[in-house]
Amino acid sequence: MKYDLSPLITLSIFSVLMLLISFGPFSIAVTAVTLVMWLYFVLSIGAFKRLEVKASVYPSRVFTDDPVECESYVRNRSKVAFSQVELIDFAAEGYAMENVVLSFEEELSDEKKSLGERHIKGSLKPKEILKVKYVMGFRTRGEHEFHSIRLSIKSVLGLFKIERVFYPKRQVLVFPQILPIDKFKTMLVDPTEGEKSNFKLLEDSSHIVGVHEYSREPFQRIHWKISAHLDKLMVKEYEYTASSIIRMYVDYNLPKEVYARNVWSSIRKDYEEYASIASSGIIKYFADHGMGITLKVLADKIYKVSPQMVRKDYVPYLDVLAREKGVNDPSDDISMEKVLGKDMYSMSKSTTVVLISLYLTDNVVPKLLTIRSRVSRVVVFVMPYGFRMPYHKKYRTFAILPQEVKKLRDQSALLMENNVMVHVMMDNESVDEVIHGYEQNPLENR
Repeated sequence: MKYDLSPLITLSIFSVLMLLISFGPFSIAVTAVTLVMWLYFVLSIGAFKRLEVKASVYPSRVFTDDPVECESYVRNRSKVAFSQVELIDFAAEGYAMENVVLSFEEELSDEKKSLGERHIKGSLKPKEILKVKYVMGFRTRGEHEFHSIRLSIKSVLGLFKIERVFYPKRQVLVFPQILPIDKFKTMLVDPTEGEKSNFKLLEDSSHIVGVHEYSREPFQRIHWKISAHLDKLMVKEYEYTASSIIRMYVDYNLPKEVYARNVWSSIRKDYEEYASIASSGIIKYFADHGMGITLKVLADKIYKVSPQMVRKDYVPYLDVLAREKGVNDPSDDISMEKVLGKDMYSMSKSTTVVLISLYLTDNVVPKLLTIRSRVSRVVVFVMPYGFRMPYHKKYRTFAILPQEVKKLRDQSALLMENNVMVHVMMDNESVDEVIHGYEQNPLENR
């Protein structure tokens, strides 16, 4: 709690001098006012301590650019009235969303509101409330901490000021935007009961998804009621069950072998956002198709999410992708080379490996070739400049690739010949375009 008594102290000195120089009605009046203000100051301190300051945000878990409703208020629980009260909410590092309809519930009539602003001024009588409400959005993923709330009161004549800073715990976890993925080909093996898939490995006769015209199918599959209505034989289409093993690696860090680290460190910050968006979309696609996903995120340390940690949804994967931040100087233990070297012996022909990275060093490429000999498919996305969203029109790019990335792009042709799909993405390419182009590559089906 801070006090600014300089005007009141100045008035007190002035009143004492007035009494000493010229004792009379005017000096007595000034002295009386001074004593009253000192008494009001003492009462204000006690009343100020009884002011209730609270804040809240809703919802506390959102996706990027989703609205977050924020509210902070001060309630006067004392019997002292304050003529000048100021409440300032310093909020978080986001942006104010305008022209958004607030869904806050209606409050009592003794409440004074400030909608869309982060501060409010006014008087505060006993039992009254001063409240600010605003809507924020966040363009980047991660944990966004809200800052402090500053509350201050002034006397009628501005002779003193009492100020206090509150730190209510407010936090919003922002998930990365989920990139829509149309199709991602994987090797499906080990049919299991209850897991739905679009691939015809094992049909589930308890789930009919449609019908089509008869074409030499077994008679047990004919849908007789629909055939009678349409006056031609129609056959039932069932859902299919299958499982696949996915190993996914997302590297948020800047490899040590990269030169011009100051330039690459600034590129890495934008890359993290793109990598989290692409990873979220790919994970959602796999999860919706009933595939087991083991995710490893390389940041300040290795964060792992396995299928055993996930129940029915893919939120634990998004949680890790949202919270973790990469570093510019990672240790050798969390390098992609070391991680792949340890994991490759636990992979099999039923595994599909997906890797997202800012850059691949020369030490990682041999590991990918070794892994490809053990698994069904290896897909690598290198995205130093991000990618184009699928709902944006393709445009002409003027991005200039660094020499290291050009070298990697030349190496990708050799890797493709060995059935390792390594694609250095440009900012005008979409992830779906790359996936479709890879699946149409005749080398993949050799």
